[in-house]
Amino acid sequence: MKTRTLLLVALAALFTFAGCKKEHFITDKGYRTQVQNDFEARRLQAEGRAEALFSGMDTLSLSEQEALQFLYAYMPYSDLADYNQEFFLKQVRAAFATKERFEWAANVPEEIFRHFVLVHRVNNEDLDTARLYMQEQLAERLKGLSMYEAALEVNHWCHEHVAYRAADSRTSAPLATMRTGLGRCGEESTFTVTAMRAVGIPARQCYTPRWAHCDDNHAWVEVWVDGQWYFLGACEPDAELNMGWFAVPSTRTMMVHSTVFGPYNGREEINYSTSMYSKANMMPNYAPTKKAKITVRHADGTLAQDAKVSFKLYNYTEYYPLATIQTNANGVATLTTGLGDLLIWATDGEHYAYAPMDLRKQDTLTLTLSRQPGEAYVEEFHMVPPVAGEAKVTPTADKKAENDQRLLQEDSMRADYAASFPNAQNWQTYLKPNANLTDAQAWELLQKSEGNYKDVANFLNNHTEKVEGIFLYDYMKSYSDKDLRDVPAANFEAQMVAYNAASGFSAEVFEKGIMPARISNELIRPWRGALAPALSTIKDADGLRQWVMDNIQVDDTGNYYGCPISPVGVLQLRHSDAHSRDIFFVAACRDLNIPAYLDNATNTIYIYDGEMWRTVSFEQQEKAQPTATITLTYKGKEPAKPTYWVHFSLAKYADGDFVTFDFEGDARMDKFPATLPVEPGYYCLSTGVRYPEGDVLSRVEYFEIKEGEQLTKEIVLRPLTPKAAQTVYGIIPPTTEVVEDMATLADYAGDKGMMMLFLGEYREPSKHLIAELREHRDALQQWGGMVYLVAPAAAKAASWDLPNTDCILGTVPSSDSLEAALLEALQIDLNNDYPLVAVVNNKGEILFHSEGYRIGLAEQLLKATKR
Repeated sequence: MKTRTLLLVALAALFTFAGCKKEHFITDKGYRTQVQNDFEARRLQAEGRAEALFSGMDTLSLSEQEALQFLYAYMPYSDLADYNQEFFLKQVRAAFATKERFEWAANVPEEIFRHFVLVHRVNNEDLDTARLYMQEQLAERLKGLSMYEAALEVNHWCHEHVAYRAADSRTSAPLATMRTGLGRCGEESTFTVTAMRAVGIPARQCYTPRWAHCDDNHAWVEVWVDGQWYFLGACEPDAELNMGWFAVPSTRTMMVHSTVFGPYNGREEINYSTSMYSKANMMPNYAPTKKAKITVRHADGTLAQDAKVSFKLYNYTEYYPLATIQTNANGVATLTTGLGDLLIWATDGEHYAYAPMDLRKQDTLTLTLSRQPGEAYVEEFHMVPPVAGEAKVTPTADKKAENDQRLLQEDSMRADYAASFPNAQNWQTYLKPNANLTDAQAWELLQKSEGNYKDVANFLNNHTEKVEGIFLYDYMKSYSDKDLRDVPAANFEAQMVAYNAASGFSAEVFEKGIMPARISNELIRPWRGALAPALSTIKDADGLRQWVMDNIQVDDTGNYYGCPISPVGVLQLRHSDAHSRDIFFVAACRDLNIPAYLDNATNTIYIYDGEMWRTVSFEQQEKAQPTATITLTYKGKEPAKPTYWVHFSLAKYADGDFVTFDFEGDARMDKFPATLPVEPGYYCLSTGVRYPEGDVLSRVEYFEIKEGEQLTKEIVLRPLTPKAAQTVYGIIPPTTEVVEDMATLADYAGDKGMMMLFLGEYREPSKHLIAELREHRDALQQWGGMVYLVAPAAAKAASWDLPNTDCILGTVPSSDSLEAALLEALQIDLNNDYPLVAVVNNKGEILFHSEGYRIGLAEQLLKATKR
């Protein structure tokens, strides 16, 4: 009897296990069939990596197989090319583990779990095992919390490890961001979404691709809690959900969207959809909206089906497409957007048309495709953003006080961690004496490495002896600052190469076209020595170009997150987006000892042919060489020198629309006049200036450059004129004490006036303002007036290099009376919309004021001091 009982128990266990094996991850049969079909098609695409990706899948449980099939079917090429099944299976098992470890995860609906918990990728970050680490770190901490409380707590954990700092557009992996402790908003939100998903809280990264009321953009996080989506500031915890410094600015947006992995049947409007992903429109969650209906006709009056309609917003002097939608059979494209101004652009690839659209007054527009490139003319627009709404949630005073205290503690924890990095007093204990570096160079590299200092130190310590042809400092300087913070020592090692004088080209050409591992915005992975053996029959750049055209299939929708595929990944997968193909081509040239580089301002490939640098193109016809020039001049007085993106931008016409060059930080724009070699074609020079309220005076000049022509164009900034008769926005009594028992406002303002800067909480907008003030340090010192800055204790802990130190009164704990006097004079309710800034004269007259997030604020403050 006992034996029979044991046998029954054993059989029960077997059937239970078998049941587990047969449990579907995707219960909808139709959806499951679609996934399986798409997976099989993808498996054929990835034949070159079949062993690494698909081997042994039939030994996994049914739910694991279906989860992997879903991921493989819709992941971008970068993931298929550069990771393996072991990595993805760990991600799947960690996602499934949330259902066992966290009560709320077991109750998440299947579709929400599939798209917003299971998926391993958030944006264009390097992938890592952060999900596994975060789950272990957070499991005990979240015990006993509700799902709502857990979401808040996870964000506090994120803030303990990461805070905001501006950086380049490449997104570091979550663990690399954590290692440095700082990241831009895209990295903060990637980090936070990963942490939320690690504990079974569905999360997605949200973007306003461009602000309407100021330049720049922003990313934050939405979490699904008990059936509802809430927003939060990534790594910026608040007392409640649906809070953040951007809560009010987000009411002025014209678009908030999120990329959703795989076929998605959610309730949101879909701006754009392919078989692999969708762009979900979340505008109604944030601001009043209207559905714009655009009808497009050909010049003969017939409806234009499949025309592209771009809904463009002025930002950083270009008209940026918030969404591009194809017209239907009736020639119509629609978009739900905010109540502000857009420029609507339509094209069929050959002809185009455009017009401004004020969504406050209209919701329909008809465009006729009658324009062709070539006409020279100037247009001016006055673009106005939506008005601001109000924040959704105001916490109780007790909750806010408790949250503020936690923020200070978390800032202190991060500061203690950063203090463990090498410093100016002890850095030499980490590095051996190095014959290739001066002390200043060695400290510069180690200081920039921050949390990656061990890897950088290890690499430098392996190269202390002088070796002919190794330019150690120049090699390390060819990497970006972010590379120094997240590239492992092994990758620095794998990419280093020595100059050989017998190569046939100069050391200068070597340093430009052979030595650098960095090509564009890709993650640095080893490729040197791995490409040449597979391309051994190729003799020159033209032969390589032909090989690439014959062997690499280019599909710009297949790598939709925009994370560049590694050169080795392109070689193995043989599928690529155009940008990754170009990176591969340059890497392959360098590995074949053909000097090459990618001009990232114009996306032009250059190779050295033994005598000169010439362009290479993968178009059907060879790309035109830059045989013309354009000289940009500037005659204005303010600013002293215009800045690319801030004051002007340049774009070239291609396939029915203009593509803007990226000359940010480019040495060619360091002085004016600036002369650029360009290809013949049709161009657009765009300039703009903003009012403090956020509206823009835009000027767009269209012109053609012909073969061999030397053209000069002036950068013209339209003057801002005072609105109506009001030039003073209010008056603060000049006898108001600036600091108790000390001098008055009139005393501090003196003849030059006074800037008041109330930073509020130590968050991204205030950090942007301080960074801008540093950039304008010389202008501030030349002005010489008083800068009164009120910063929280957290700002002091950050050891800011405060600008214009001769003029700053200092950071003080509070200045409630002066801030209250300013708000009373302006007759506004700030509603926590910091920073609050103003320029006043010694009469107490407010000559300029601004509340909340606004790029370019430092320049506007300086302009106001001249009134």
